[in-house]
Amino acid sequence: MRPLPLPQWMRQYYSTTPSIISSIREHPAGVEPTLESIPQLNFSMTKREPLSSIIRDMQEIGFQKWGFVIYRCAYADNAQWESYLEFFKASVKQELEALELSSLLWKYLEWTIVEDRQSLDGASKQRVRDEFTHWAIDRARIEPDIAETPRFRYCIYIDQKCLDTVDQYETWVATGAEGKLKNVVCAVLDKDCGLSGRGRRGFPSVEGCVRSDTGWMYMTIKCVPDVYNRLSYQALAEADYERPPAVWPLADPMPYEA
Repeated sequence: MRPLPLPQWMRQYYSTTPSIISSIREHPAGVEPTLESIPQLNFSMTKREPLSSIIRDMQEIGFQKWGFVIYRCAYADNAQWESYLEFFKASVKQELEALELSSLLWKYLEWTIVEDRQSLDGASKQRVRDEFTHWAIDRARIEPDIAETPRFRYCIYIDQKCLDTVDQYETWVATGAEGKLKNVVCAVLDKDCGLSGRGRRGFPSVEGCVRSDTGWMYMTIKCVPDVYNRLSYQALAEADYERPPAVWPLADPMPYEA
């Protein structure tokens, strides 16, 4: 399954073209831009340059990879999983293309997908946090500077509820794609937040957590690059956070357990 094409009228840059995009456009035909062939970005440019934190981190640290590690936690239907994963990759590429950043960033995007039916089928979010923490620590020993990048602090968790959203999207498309958009959804986990969450108490229970910050968030697949970018400079629940079962941004809530 692949996402519907974006409307032709959707343009990202109307009045002012960001300098990074101007630089990419100036490359000769057939010559792909690289981190070395574009301007060096700094923190002051993050407000006006698209996905600038992803680019800046790779330029400054020298670790030229980005992207969340993805954990598959449901194994009932391999065809559904393949459809979901195809949609995931195609949506990320579509978003990069819309921003005119695909020629730069796609080649640095590292797809690390963890599949293990024995240990991950039906795994809790805390189990995945533990697995991911071990993975991140092992790699940070080799390259200490990478530990604070989003790739080693947050991961993607895909359970059956997330997988079912690709079927809902496919049905919506098959029936004419009318009415409210159906979104394909994943969950992003903060490895440093435990079961009890963080912040103020008194919120509706979500998987036993009654704090404002559950340590995870649902998001639409198309927002993956943007969320990864902002996690370079702020925590998951610091701003632009939707407490589950809400979905970032402004999508229908997901089914949930109290």
